[in-house]
Amino acid sequence: MSLRVAGRCAGAFFLLAFVAYGVGSALPGQPAGAALVALNSALVAAIGALAFRALRPGAAWGYLVARGAEAFLLAAGLVLRDSAGAGAADIVYQAAMLSLGLGSVPFCLALARQRWLPRWLAGWGAAGYALLAAGAAAELSGIRVGFAPAAPGGLFELVFGVLLLARGFAPATGGRPDPTGGAPSSAAGAGDTRVWRAARAAGVGLLLMAILAGLATFGVVQRLAAADAAGATGLPLSHQRALVLAVVALLAVACLDVLVAWALRAFLADAGRAVALLAAWCRTGYAVVFAVAITHLVAAAGLLRDGGTDRIDAGVRARIADFEEVWSVGLLLFGVHLLLIGWLAWRSAAVPTWVAALVAVAGAGYLADSIGALVPAAYPVQVATVTFVGEVVLMGWLLGFAARRRPGRRADRDAGRARQAQPA
Repeated sequence: MSLRVAGRCAGAFFLLAFVAYGVGSALPGQPAGAALVALNSALVAAIGALAFRALRPGAAWGYLVARGAEAFLLAAGLVLRDSAGAGAADIVYQAAMLSLGLGSVPFCLALARQRWLPRWLAGWGAAGYALLAAGAAAELSGIRVGFAPAAPGGLFELVFGVLLLARGFAPATGGRPDPTGGAPSSAAGAGDTRVWRAARAAGVGLLLMAILAGLATFGVVQRLAAADAAGATGLPLSHQRALVLAVVALLAVACLDVLVAWALRAFLADAGRAVALLAAWCRTGYAVVFAVAITHLVAAAGLLRDGGTDRIDAGVRARIADFEEVWSVGLLLFGVHLLLIGWLAWRSAAVPTWVAALVAVAGAGYLADSIGALVPAAYPVQVATVTFVGEVVLMGWLLGFAARRRPGRRADRDAGRARQAQPA
């Protein structure tokens, strides 16, 4: 499929998704409405996949994951509205809009850089999506802002859809943009840059995940699960608002899991392409299971919102327990992923053997804990509380590798050596 055809398909999907969700959301509780909202989710995911072909790798992956998260959350809203109430459905809707807004701002800027869109139109889109994300964040924080923040982004999607339908992904001015940005580079230099970018993306992604997951899991979820009969947790925020913020942080972690999975595939592909691909899909599958687990926390937050109380009752505790149970099942895939990454790192010439060994041990720890949680007898230990150090070591090593092997610094160093080698 050419870029022009892909762009026209994306334009048609933009317009169809707009109509499908608008009509479907106006028919709550009816089969036709549910079918239209589900169709919208499929179209949204397809838009991300089609745009992936037209963008450079960084913006392409971000937009694809953001659109995938939006599609998942909008579909989850159908289930949560029936099982957990309108409060939970509103939370996932606002989270979906936050994902769309945050993922689409760099998408619009990338379109302007690659000359797929006039700068004024790309600027309109970036501003509209930024306003959409701000409005969604305000709603999730408990501040009612209404429909107004979504209007500029919605109008942009209509204009953009019509434009794509007319001409597809084609430069706004003559000439196809150079995907390398016009900079001459050798195959070896391009390979070094690819590896460096992959290491940087994986290292930064792991660092952000550690911060967000730690704050959400240990700072909110576990404290709510351990609340006493009076519901006292010592949290500075209301339980409902704290749980919503934890949900947003954990959804960001799930998205980062996907980005890190494919960054590691790019970094370690030379050690075994088939195994690197399998490892990436294992972590992607884990991210999907993790996202499903997070919907149980959304249901808990919805129960608090709809009930008009901040008390942690048995229903909320049951939802939090469901989250932990589903997450534990997903960690089976995560353990397999780390074992495969450890094997690839051991084969790689760039990664030290001791780092590879620690990563593999971390994977074995997650596998042991996940399998132990499934057996009928009580599982007395949590091995991953010790072996997780392998993940931290991998994160630190990737960040150090990216800092040491930055292509610009390496080019400057090589140029300096060449000048010194020249005769006076």
